[in-house]
Amino acid sequence: MTILKRLLKRPLTSADLHRLTRQNLMKPPLPKEMYEAAAGLIGKSGLSLLDYWRKAFSMQLDEIAARKTWQGQRARLLELFFAEQGWCDIFASAKDIEAPVWRHLVSEVEPFAAIPKEHWKGLLSQKYIIALLSVACLEELAAKIHAFNSAKKLELRLHSEYYREILELDLQTNTMVHQMVGHDDEGAFELGGLKDEVINPLIADQYKLLDLMAEQIANSQIDIVSVKEKIDAFDVRKRELVGVFLANVPKSP
Repeated sequence: MTILKRLLKRPLTSADLHRLTRQNLMKPPLPKEMYEAAAGLIGKSGLSLLDYWRKAFSMQLDEIAARKTWQGQRARLLELFFAEQGWCDIFASAKDIEAPVWRHLVSEVEPFAAIPKEHWKGLLSQKYIIALLSVACLEELAAKIHAFNSAKKLELRLHSEYYREILELDLQTNTMVHQMVGHDDEGAFELGGLKDEVINPLIADQYKLLDLMAEQIANSQIDIVSVKEKIDAFDVRKRELVGVFLANVPKSP
């Protein structure tokens, strides 16, 4: 019946989706060392990180099933994919950087908001493992249900790569500001203000383009010509604005 629904593009039930992901729920698709580490991480609730992921992923499957049409389920699956891939992108961009530099990315997200910053790196690693699992399972599910081809996978990769490019600009400039804190607080304040004035409006526009890409990928296909034109225009603007920003960064003695 599930095969027939897929062929006829009819919405699947929660039971259908759980059947399609049963194997991954039983044996999460992680490298052996990461799997063993995740199984050994026990939270205050008594759940291991893997059991926590199983519970969260099961809820995501229910969210997909709640959409009443095949297209709606496809769109919701991809929305969830983007959210989880986003955590992978944040981890890749921030894992070697001090938490104060990337606090704006997580400070209003539970449970980051509830714990001291010195524990954020460990929590980010856990979020990464959970996201990595969900991304792998959602992508496999999309391939089974929606027959995602190489072109669609390239669109997903383009979205991820562009998000990392935005994060790189944001975190590199934040790092320059943060490095001044403690020995030139006034200079750090001024440079931070310049980032707010010069760099952050560009980043905001880049995020709008990222959202447009996600919308197009989820509901149809990416308009690659239009998107490339916008990316190229932003690249020109970025070179100019970064030049202005760097001109105001104090030279190392």
